[in-house]
Amino acid sequence: MRMGLVIILVTTVLLAGLLAPQNVQTLLKSEGGPIEWATVAGYVAALVYIIIRRLYGPAKWIFWLTVLLLMRELDFDTRFTDGKITKFDFFRSPDVPLVQEIYAIALLGVFFFVVYKVVTTYARNFLDEIADRSQIAMAAMLAIGSAGFSKLIDGPKRKAGYLGIDPSEQSILVFQLLEETLELAIPFLIIVALSHYYQRTLSSPGPLADGRQH
Repeated sequence: MRMGLVIILVTTVLLAGLLAPQNVQTLLKSEGGPIEWATVAGYVAALVYIIIRRLYGPAKWIFWLTVLLLMRELDFDTRFTDGKITKFDFFRSPDVPLVQEIYAIALLGVFFFVVYKVVTTYARNFLDEIADRSQIAMAAMLAIGSAGFSKLIDGPKRKAGYLGIDPSEQSILVFQLLEETLELAIPFLIIVALSHYYQRTLSSPGPLADGRQH
């Protein structure tokens, strides 16, 4: 997969959503809507790609980070709890059952451990890729940027309220569509990075993590 195709896909989805009637926009950005399920399919495709290309060894922690991102897209951070486990209020509330707090701590613990392993395993190689301006680095940076910006605009009405702004329903829909579209880009950018790495291994086999197996 090439990055240009991902950019075209994401841009097309966003423009189609912006030009659609309001009821279609509401459907597109909704939980369990078409964009969300396309994002889930993208994460599944990334996991399958790692397996069929036999990249699990060098990309083990990318694999598990993708699993966690898939779980996040499937709302595992709220599906089995009475609130969002990434909110401080969840742990401070006396109404939250102990078993839910244990689940939340375990899930967050696994997430931070996997992120730590990703950073410590691939950071040096990633910096080399940036210095070389490789397609792997470009795809990875776009995925990270998409994740960060989508998080920044998450909950537009609440965040606009902090600034004393009362956004219209249409502007909220636009930001929500943009957020969902950015999230859609992430798994396909992961596939782009993996596919470029795989093509490189065919011509000059080499470890993704500077020869370190973790």
